[in-house]
Amino acid sequence: MNDYEYMYYKLRKEFGKHPSFEDTDPKVVGVIEMDVTKEDEYVTTAQTHMVLGNVPEMSETAVNTERIKTASRGMLHVEGGWPKEVDYNEAQETQKWRKRLEKDPSFASAVKTLVDASEKTIAQNNTMDLFEDYFANEDEADVVSTEILSAKTVAIYKDQVEDTRSISRISWHPEGPTRIIGSYSVMRFQKMADDMPKVSYIWDIQNPNVPVQELRANSPLICAHYQLRNPDLVAGGCYNGAVNFYDLREGETPKATTTVEVAHWDPVYELAWLQSKTQSECVTVSTDARCIFWDVRQLKEPLDECELTDGSKEEPRRLGGVALEWMQEAGPTKFLVGTEEGTVLLLNKKPKKDVEIGTWFGQPSKGGDGAHFGPAYSVRRNPQHPKAFLTVGDWRAQLWLEELKAPLLNTVYHEAYLSAGAWSPTRAGVFCVARTDGWLDFWDYYYRMNQVSLSHRVTDGDALTTVAPEHSGRFVAVGDCTGTMTLLELCDGLVAPGPNEKNVIGQLIDREMKREKNLDLARKAAGNRKAGDDRAVRPSGPSDELLEQRREAFLDQMGLRE
Repeated sequence: MNDYEYMYYKLRKEFGKHPSFEDTDPKVVGVIEMDVTKEDEYVTTAQTHMVLGNVPEMSETAVNTERIKTASRGMLHVEGGWPKEVDYNEAQETQKWRKRLEKDPSFASAVKTLVDASEKTIAQNNTMDLFEDYFANEDEADVVSTEILSAKTVAIYKDQVEDTRSISRISWHPEGPTRIIGSYSVMRFQKMADDMPKVSYIWDIQNPNVPVQELRANSPLICAHYQLRNPDLVAGGCYNGAVNFYDLREGETPKATTTVEVAHWDPVYELAWLQSKTQSECVTVSTDARCIFWDVRQLKEPLDECELTDGSKEEPRRLGGVALEWMQEAGPTKFLVGTEEGTVLLLNKKPKKDVEIGTWFGQPSKGGDGAHFGPAYSVRRNPQHPKAFLTVGDWRAQLWLEELKAPLLNTVYHEAYLSAGAWSPTRAGVFCVARTDGWLDFWDYYYRMNQVSLSHRVTDGDALTTVAPEHSGRFVAVGDCTGTMTLLELCDGLVAPGPNEKNVIGQLIDREMKREKNLDLARKAAGNRKAGDDRAVRPSGPSDELLEQRREAFLDQMGLRE
C-alpha cells in the first residue's frame, strides 16, 4: 500500500512577534483630586428590585373547529365480471360459462400463477404469530397501580333543539356500548316555554351528529330506561307525572301511557325496571311522596303504591322522592328512595302484603344521623357489595350500610355542589361524582380515601346534571344543563380491578361497621350512666386501670416522665 505525505511550510515572520511577560512594580498613571463643590450635585438613587426569570413565557389557546356532519349511505354490490351475453341471474348460463372456462388451456396456467403467489404470502404469515401476546405472564395489577389516571373525551352529543334544555337522565343499552338514551327536560319551575319541543333522543355512540331515533311525549321525559331483557322496550317518566311505555319497533310515540287519575301529581324523577316472569313491571318515584309500582301492559291502574313519610305515628310528614335504586342481588323486595330532606328510605315489598317502609337512614327521629343538607340526588348500590350504597347530595358523598342508620364514610366537602354520582361497574372501590362547576371527580377507596384520585373537566363552567357509567366500566356518559352529553373513555387504572380489590373493600366495610357499632354502644352506655342505670351496656375493651398502667409503661419507655 502506498504512503502519501504532504508538507506544509510557513515563514517565521508570519507567526507575529514573540510575547515576553515579566513582573513590574505598580505605577501611578494619574490622580484626580476631590472637588468639594460637586457634593451638592450628588443625588442618591433609589433602590430598585428586579426579578429575572429564565423560563420562556408561553400561552395556550384552544379553538373549537366547526362540526363536520357525516352521513351513512348504503351501496348495492351486484355480481360482476360476466360477459355481456351471459345473464348472471340465470344459473344454467353461468354454469355453462364456468364449464367452458375450465376447459380453456390458459385457465390452468392462471390458477398455477395465483397459487404460487398465495403460497408465498401464506408462508410469510406463518413464520410469526401476528396475534401473539407478549405480556401474557405479566401481572396486570402491577402495571395498573403505577399508571397515571386519566379520562379523555370520545364524542359530544348536542341537543337538536334550539331551546336550552338539560339532560336529566342517561340510560345505556343493556347489550353493550352501542346506544344511549338521553332524557331532555327543563326542571326549573315555570321556565319551560309552551312551544318547546317535548322530544328525547336515542344516540348511536358512533354517530354524534344525528340521533338514530326520537322519543316523543305529551310532556318532556325526565327519565327513560331500557328493559334489561328486551332492549326494544323503553319506559319513561314525564314532567306531568305520567308514565310512558315505548316499543321501539313500532315507532317513536308511546304505545301506552297512564291516565291523569292514577299518575303522579309531580314530575317522575326516577324509574326502574323490575325482574319478573312477564318482564313488564317497573317502579317510579316522585316528589309527590309516592312510590308506585306498574305493569306496562296495564297502565290504567297501578299494581301497588307506597306513601313516603317520616314514620311519625301522630302527624306523619310526607317526604318527596328524587332518587330510586333497585338491585336484584341486594334482594328483590328492597327499594332505596332518596328524599328531598336528604334522608334515605328502605322500602320492603313482600308478596301479598302492602309496601312498607322498613328503615329511615339519617333521620334523627328514627335513631339515624348524618343526613344530607339538601336532597339526596343519587342513591346507588355497590355492584360487588350490594348491602353498601352511595348517596350524593349537598357538597359531599356518603357511604351507607343497611345495618347502620348513620353514614359509614363521608367524603370531604367539594368545592361545588354535587348533582349526581355512580359506582364503577368493574371496581369495588371506585365511584364518581358530578359537580355543578363542570368537573367530574373520581374517588378510589382502594388506594386512598383522603382525596380525589382524578378530577376531569367536562364543561367550561356548565353544571353537570347526571352521570351514567357503561356496564363494562370503560365508558362514562355525562350530561349537563345545556343539553350536551359527553362520552368519556377511562384509562385502565379506573377500569381494571386491583389485586384482591373486592375482598379489601369488603374488609374495609366490615371494619368501619364494627367501629360504628362500638361507638353506638359507647353512646348508649354513656346515656345509661347519666340516667343512673346500673345495667348499662359497656363497650368491650380494656378497663381504665389497664389503660393507665399501659400509659405509665409507655412514658417510662420513651423517657417522657417529668
